[in-house]
Amino acid sequence: MKKVFLHAPNLSQFGKLDETHISLSQKTARVSLSSFDLKKIDFLIYASFSPDAFTKEFHVSAKLAEALGIRNAFVFRAETASSAGASAFQIGVNLILSGRFKHGLVVATEIMSQLDRSASNILLGSVLSDHQRSLGMSMAQGGAMITNRYLHEFGYSVSDLYALSKKLHDNGLQNPIAHIRKNLTPEIYQSQPMIAEPLGLYDISPLSDGSASLILSVDPSPVSVEGLGYGLGSFSSSGEPSFPASISSAKMAYSDAKIEANQIQISELHDAFTPFELVLAEDLGLCKRGEALSRVVAGLTHPKGSAPINASGGLKSRGHPVGASGLAQIVELYKIFRSRKDLEWGLAHSIGGLATNNFTTVLKYHGE
Repeated sequence: MKKVFLHAPNLSQFGKLDETHISLSQKTARVSLSSFDLKKIDFLIYASFSPDAFTKEFHVSAKLAEALGIRNAFVFRAETASSAGASAFQIGVNLILSGRFKHGLVVATEIMSQLDRSASNILLGSVLSDHQRSLGMSMAQGGAMITNRYLHEFGYSVSDLYALSKKLHDNGLQNPIAHIRKNLTPEIYQSQPMIAEPLGLYDISPLSDGSASLILSVDPSPVSVEGLGYGLGSFSSSGEPSFPASISSAKMAYSDAKIEANQIQISELHDAFTPFELVLAEDLGLCKRGEALSRVVAGLTHPKGSAPINASGGLKSRGHPVGASGLAQIVELYKIFRSRKDLEWGLAHSIGGLATNNFTTVLKYHGE
């Protein structure tokens, strides 16, 4: 079977940037292209949730291709809400697997800081169903509902969430491109502004600007794509601490890669709300039901633990430029592979909306 390999991954700084979608995308992509033959690029997949609303930019993919000097290529924009970067990556992989294409650039960018917070919250909430919005539900309230159910079902207290937030903020301190770099103390956490009980300021990802890029190719590199999975969930959320679309996407990706969940050694999971890391770790079979938070407390999912999760700081600390986060997770895994020679199998999982359009990607590190 044809293999697809990753080349030239790059991340911009995450945070509040004086950029447009096109300008930041250009800067990020040029770094990737600087180590790859531009003439070989036969497709460009661009991912962004809403450049038309955030910065009033349109037809970004074609404009970006022209700015980069890419000619006679298949150019396309992917949009699946907060999983857009992951879906763009999987589209690119499948284009190569089709046999028609051999080398492509994938770029994902979001500029969120130029829209005020209230307008951003309305825009982000637009991915919910009409019924959910008619009840006045926001994304944060949806996250809070799932968190409360998780804590209740598995016998944890709200105070137990500090260990999770602390881990993610500590990881962000070690990531030079992270949006949030903060030494979180128990006192700061306990006095945090409450957003949607029990979720406070330090449980919810920030509105970030940021960009990610990489090249997919048939040419060998140290990191290959081994498994792809996707899943659709219902817009009628039950509030259960589980996402069916994540379970089905993981099952597909593991089958594709011909591995079991227990072979995954490191993962980057979509923690727009920190407890989503727990729900996803359990949905993806990385641990048993109800054990994810206790594993955080025990240090097992810390960077030096036996099964690190979100060593980058995750969406919570690295930042969450919505349409770029799914691709950023994959770039982070590549970076970790290159710095940790003992790892072989990694997983990235991204969710779109309130877990309605989800993607799982399994990568393998082959060594230098």
